[in-house]
Amino acid sequence: MARIEVHADRVIIRLTAAEKTVALRRRDVVLDRSAIRSAMITEDPWVWIRGIRSPGAGLPRGLAYGTWRTRGGRDFVLARRGREAVVIDLDVPESADENRGWVGEFDTFSRVIVSTVHAADLVRALRLDGAGYEADTTE
Repeated sequence: MARIEVHADRVIIRLTAAEKTVALRRRDVVLDRSAIRSAMITEDPWVWIRGIRSPGAGLPRGLAYGTWRTRGGRDFVLARRGREAVVIDLDVPESADENRGWVGEFDTFSRVIVSTVHAADLVRALRLDGAGYEADTTE
């Protein structure tokens, strides 16, 4: 599974080569930490997935990797059955749709759902100001 790094100004979700392939992504997910509105743990990530998968892959209630598009923007999902997930809601800048042609410093997702065995540690790290954190979600 992906490795999640929490820095003072950003959250980086480092995807494995297999995850990039299945999610149809070329690079890691980088989130602006100041844009995070909320982060919570869920036992059932499937109820939080919204919209239509585009692009990505999924098996019903088994795995979901990739981007889901909704009226409110885009969501990124890395969910696996049998693992807790962290649901991170973000503020999306109003100009996000205008800048779709170029790769920016941060990804413009409105929600990110990541399955991890370190869910509590990740949520705790997101609440701390300026603290560094790194979690490997492979256990």
